Amino acid sequence: MKSKVDADKINLLFVKTLKSNIEVGSNFIKKEGQEYHLSLGQDSGLNLDEKKIAFTLKVLIEFPNKNEDAKAQAEFVLQFLFEIENLDKLATLDNDGAITVSGELSMTLAGISYSTARGIILNTTEQSTIRGILLPVISPAKLFSEGKIQL
Repeated sequence: MKSKVDADKINLLFVKTLKSNIEVGSNFIKKEGQEYHLSLGQDSGLNLDEKKIAFTLKVLIEFPNKNEDAKAQAEFVLQFLFEIENLDKLATLDNDGAITVSGELSMTLAGISYSTARGIILNTTEQSTIRGILLPVISPAKLFSEGKIQL
């Protein structure tokens, strides 16, 4: 794994929304600048022969409130399928069959996925009761934290 990531060799084949769910209590009213809790998780899989990596991003946005009827939440699960032309140079297969992908490639794909998800979520929530959620800019490394992360 001595190759560098080359953006020209990364193709985003598709983005699929696996889940898009907004639940709003009957008394929920979003206020300008209202704080919310954000939880993120990810899964990934790859096929070395086809030079493809699937990256699934899970996003949970919660507007907590002591009053159950004034709570709101949105949950999104987005899947990204990438084709990496030089994946054979950025991933290795050990004797036990375990695949190791370069950290640089992992961070690059996570960054592309999260940035794209920010736009999808902003667009999806723009006309909803929770009105245009703009997720914070984060380091892609946070997506690889142990378990789910909360911002």
